[in-house]
Amino acid sequence: MWPFDQPPNCATFTTRHVLRDRKPITRVVHDESDHGWQFLSDDGADMNSALLVCLSEVVKHDNTVLEIANLPPGWVATRTSVGGKWTRIRQYEDATRVFINWSKLKRVDDFFDAVFAQCGSPTCHGRNLDALADGWIAGGINLLDPPYVFVFESLGHTPVDLIPFRDVVMEIVRQSIDENGGRLETSDEQSNAPKSPVGRECES
Repeated sequence: MWPFDQPPNCATFTTRHVLRDRKPITRVVHDESDHGWQFLSDDGADMNSALLVCLSEVVKHDNTVLEIANLPPGWVATRTSVGGKWTRIRQYEDATRVFINWSKLKRVDDFFDAVFAQCGSPTCHGRNLDALADGWIAGGINLLDPPYVFVFESLGHTPVDLIPFRDVVMEIVRQSIDENGGRLETSDEQSNAPKSPVGRECES
């Protein structure tokens, strides 16, 4: 039985270092956003070395990756050599965490007070959504730059007058994650967890 959550013909990211130079696969990423897979060597990846191949081709090249086929989305597995023990960690485990309990906010300034303290924002940082987007998406403003792990509790209990503000913040969060990586964790994420998406097929 095929053990991966994506089919054998799913388009998968790897590099020339792995497939052509036969460098060992030492880092595997199971993306949280689309459940795609990345198989990398210590050489890393860039546009010049990137390859998109069928998942089955990676397995054929190095069947020891079957050992981490059950790696959950949003996790990374690393090892020092082929046949070595895999170490599994949650993706973005070292990223700055931004915690907000939306039910506790009474005004917009409460939100900015919490964000500024956790991101190391300068005193000149604007208390508006444009400035928030600059810091969370483009970066280079806060002491602690993206990627971030956004931990939002009680989204469904946001005070009514703050709901429009919350909705724009959520869009900024999505853009930050799209541009820089990171993730969003909510207190109801398990009950509303999406079904595993099916990745793109690779060209035959």
